[in-house]
Amino acid sequence: MQMGHSIRVVFFPLLAVLLLSGCRSTKFVGEGQTFGANQVKIDSRYYFRDLGDKQISAAKANGIDPIDNRDEAKRKVRQLRHVEETEYYKLDPMPHSIPYLTKEAHKLLKTIGKRFQKQLKRQGCRQHRIIATSMLRTRDDVTRLRKVNGNAAKNSAHMYGTTFDLSYTRFNRIDTEGEPVGNTVMANLLGEVIYQLRDEGRCWVIFERNQHCFHITSRR
Repeated sequence: MQMGHSIRVVFFPLLAVLLLSGCRSTKFVGEGQTFGANQVKIDSRYYFRDLGDKQISAAKANGIDPIDNRDEAKRKVRQLRHVEETEYYKLDPMPHSIPYLTKEAHKLLKTIGKRFQKQLKRQGCRQHRIIATSMLRTRDDVTRLRKVNGNAAKNSAHMYGTTFDLSYTRFNRIDTEGEPVGNTVMANLLGEVIYQLRDEGRCWVIFERNQHCFHITSRR
């Protein structure tokens, strides 16, 4: 009986400490939580239309030569930066692309993520990561994608390593400190960040309504 009493004396204070420590921090670790809302309302200023030659010209000037297939990519992606998730951006599964970008495109992605989080912090909102949905595509990737998406371009800027897509309907929450924030607000904050970088001459952008993303090509 004395042993059982001793266990209870030790156990209950320990349980209280664990519960209190669990309540003290609201930080998420790891993947966080992703929220989507396809019906977000975006200001018309962010309906970017840098079509055709602007995107391809920048991609050709600043990127690599297109790669034929994934086997060839294993050798040639050494010219590019392998993109891994950070506190600023999350990567979607990418069945039709691989996570590689030129140095400047990689820097642009990080800059967008950092500025987006600064905007959230400035407004006292909970921190979220932007979500990248597509990056480098081989010619084979483009061919396969066109079979399921008739709007996919045959001469895609994605083939040059300069281009990535960012969702404007889904964001990944990484902590619960601050005020809750809706996807419409975040979509417009992301649009504003991209608008500024476009004005700075850092990128060309297409607003892709059907794919729910900003299609972004580095101009450096």
